[in-house]
Amino acid sequence: MTPLDDTSFLILNAAHLNKMSKPQGIADATGLDRARVDAVLSAAEQGGLGASAGDQFLLFPDGSKTVLDYYDRTYADLRRDPALEAWYERFETLNTQFIKHVTDWQKMEGDAGVESKLIKVAERLCKAIDSLVPQIPRYAEYIRRFNASIGRVDQGDKNFVCNPTSDSVHNIWFEFHEDILSVLGRPRDTA
Repeated sequence: MTPLDDTSFLILNAAHLNKMSKPQGIADATGLDRARVDAVLSAAEQGGLGASAGDQFLLFPDGSKTVLDYYDRTYADLRRDPALEAWYERFETLNTQFIKHVTDWQKMEGDAGVESKLIKVAERLCKAIDSLVPQIPRYAEYIRRFNASIGRVDQGDKNFVCNPTSDSVHNIWFEFHEDILSVLGRPRDTA
């Protein structure tokens, strides 16, 4: 199997992180042109890495393996950097706070005070991610996406807090968490 180039990785990684993705959603998440996204998804489908299912794209296990192989090749040296490990440990503290705030926000049906705490934690994550951008430039897209969703929440659109069908703060957080675990070469803790 041919290794992925950087652009194909961005596109297939977006499909990998989302499980089922609309091509426009992949274009929006990666900041890439829709025509380029369609071409890569078409090539992936022809190569047996995934398939279109209605208006969505599903990456098959071989497609996910190809994406994870890219992580292994690209981030092997970074995985040995103790600074990244320390960064991740700090992230876990934020992650615990974020999960608590999301749970509270859902239980309290969108309480404004809890929402404010949730957004502040997301803003702290953006600052933390910014420190990784020199090593992982594509992480700038997460910051862009978080800021766009936070802006929508600030305008009163609660769908951008944790709606599973929008590019919500919760969905972006989940994708980022999967992504950084893949950079580190760690499986997600399912306990």
